[in-house]
Amino acid sequence: MPYLQMGTPEQFATLREHFLQSGFTQEILRHKLDIEEGLAMDLARIAGRPSPTHRPANNLDALIYLLVLGEPISADEAASFFPPAVWHALQQTRIVVADTVDANRFVAGVALYPIRDLFLASDRWTNPDHSQREMFPDIVYPALTKSGKQFIDYTSFAPCEDFLELCAGSAPAALLAARSAKNVWATDIAERSLEFARFNAALNGIHNVTFARGDLYQSVGGRTFDRIAAHPPYVPVLKPAEIFYGGGEVGEEITKRVFVELPSRLKLGGRLYCRTMGTERPGKSFETRIREWLGDAHTEFDVALFALQNLEPRQFALEETLNKNGGLDQFAEWAKLFAKHNVHELVVGIVVVQRHTERRPAFTIRRTIGSNTPAAAIERAMLWESQMQGEGAFQKLLLAKPYRILGLKSSPATCCRTARSPR
Repeated sequence: MPYLQMGTPEQFATLREHFLQSGFTQEILRHKLDIEEGLAMDLARIAGRPSPTHRPANNLDALIYLLVLGEPISADEAASFFPPAVWHALQQTRIVVADTVDANRFVAGVALYPIRDLFLASDRWTNPDHSQREMFPDIVYPALTKSGKQFIDYTSFAPCEDFLELCAGSAPAALLAARSAKNVWATDIAERSLEFARFNAALNGIHNVTFARGDLYQSVGGRTFDRIAAHPPYVPVLKPAEIFYGGGEVGEEITKRVFVELPSRLKLGGRLYCRTMGTERPGKSFETRIREWLGDAHTEFDVALFALQNLEPRQFALEETLNKNGGLDQFAEWAKLFAKHNVHELVVGIVVVQRHTERRPAFTIRRTIGSNTPAAAIERAMLWESQMQGEGAFQKLLLAKPYRILGLKSSPATCCRTARSPR
């Protein structure tokens, strides 16, 4: 598929106005596609559905057919549902291109969908016939996925001075942060991702994001940040995979480096939010190992893991083997790999690391959350744990009235972990 072409500010304004007037929003998209509330919308599954039995009936249908479902539309339908200026902008930017099979049809060169108040483009995940598209190394991962939603939902976009998104891809976090942060950076190792990210910024009329190519923090110089968001590649792989996907043998290769370099990048009072997957080893939980990765400065940081899912290595190996059409030999390779690294469990979750503003004991905690746990529950848990490390916390606790944080599961054991006693 071709690269996108940058349009003019006027063309992007025309597209935004058309999308808004057509009702091209997440809520309406969910309704139109008959996806239950609470279930994540996933681009690959949506676009992999069989072709609809009816043709577009209005502007909104045409947008969904073309940009989300990946359906071709005829020249007559294009003329009927898209004003000339809108259609010209779609073609000039190569969001829409002529079908190479049928000259009287047009297809979307990319996927484009609403995410909160943004419109984001990424690579298509399927072909026009709804078969899965052949992957390539720098394919741009869509933000319209379950993991992408969790990453955005649990990252804080509260006002701050300096915000950084690592492994940015199409840059959903950076673009959302641009509404409230003064200076925003987005970095990625793949130039194709940055091309999409720059395009998305222009499409949404956002001008305060700096995009830089580099390996994690490499391209931001000596800058430090109030908030860092990362959704790194974290899937264990047996051989090299797509940039967005493979995280090394046990999946932690890039995630580990995010935390190793964090002490020199996070300001006092700053936080990192990371949606990732890590491993449990004998005597060492994932959150304990994250603290070790922080190095000598670890006592300056609190580490919280909000676990979304736990997987046995055997379960992961079976699913990966089936998804890759592998056989018994591949399954055996996975078993050998996990045994080599003493992995007895995989944990998917949101990691929050915060730097202290004053000298106090650090805490290390784990809480179990569900995919629909509100982000406010995580923020309240972080505030509670921070307050419990302060002077006079025990007396405050005796005077406090207990209440339950909806969506958060804990136990007396998990409530008492500290940096000195992580488990």
